[in-house]
Amino acid sequence: MKTKSLLFTLPFAALSFFSNADVAEFKGKVTDILVGKSETIKVGLLVPENKPITCTNNEDSDWLMTFERGHSYSDDWFDVLNLVRRTQETIRIGYVENSSEECAIEYLALLKGDGNADDDDKVGDSLERRGTFGSISQIYTNNLTESNYSASGYYSADVAAAAFDGHIFGAQIVEEEGTLIGRGIWLIKKEKTVPTDGYWLQVEFDRPVSVSGFRVLINTKAAELGRGPKGITILTSADGQSFEEQGKYSLSKTIDQRADLPEKVEAKIFRIKVTSNYGDNYIEIDELEVFSK
Repeated sequence: MKTKSLLFTLPFAALSFFSNADVAEFKGKVTDILVGKSETIKVGLLVPENKPITCTNNEDSDWLMTFERGHSYSDDWFDVLNLVRRTQETIRIGYVENSSEECAIEYLALLKGDGNADDDDKVGDSLERRGTFGSISQIYTNNLTESNYSASGYYSADVAAAAFDGHIFGAQIVEEEGTLIGRGIWLIKKEKTVPTDGYWLQVEFDRPVSVSGFRVLINTKAAELGRGPKGITILTSADGQSFEEQGKYSLSKTIDQRADLPEKVEAKIFRIKVTSNYGDNYIEIDELEVFSK
């Protein structure tokens, strides 16, 4: 089966204005986006040495491609480029080989997987990603069902899977995605004696994945009550028996926090252990997102 792509094209500046020789295609990763006071948005790219971008006078430029604000496609293009910059997915960008310092973007194409599958025998990263920053841990993606989520315990119906459903308490954070589970939160009551393994929440993938970071969300009321995690430890495992510590973090009282791991790690299980919160008798995590860049 051939690789399918999602193509973003200019609605009125048609490719027919240029010959095939004028429109080239870059396949790779976005590194930076520059938004200044001008109408031009500039894009930085990770360019292989053996496949240089062929625009005149751009050899020393950090910003190899551009597009203009104010068009019907501009916001969509910015959102797509910013997403692939954060998730480090491969994208295909059509550009005009002109005489300016940067190349003018003609179209964007997001491909199945990571964009590296050029034929049936080459399969790229097949992980599905959801939400603003490309979470791989949302329920009903990547073969994940409720049985893939577990915790050291939970309060009432606020089970582990509820922290991976695309919702926080009272709000949906992933538009048109996710199925609300219970109240959309994981909640656990602190005991007088902390369990041996502490208070933890985890997702188990059906195969090893490359994990690069995570995101923790709670709702405003939970933050005010002091239920949000403060001290956490990130643990990963390849077999569910032995866990390796990937770092300790101190979270603030804000409702949305993201962090990268010190280095990428291959793991089947991603676990967050909460060692302290902001004083309430309950620990709450509304949504836990895991990233693979």
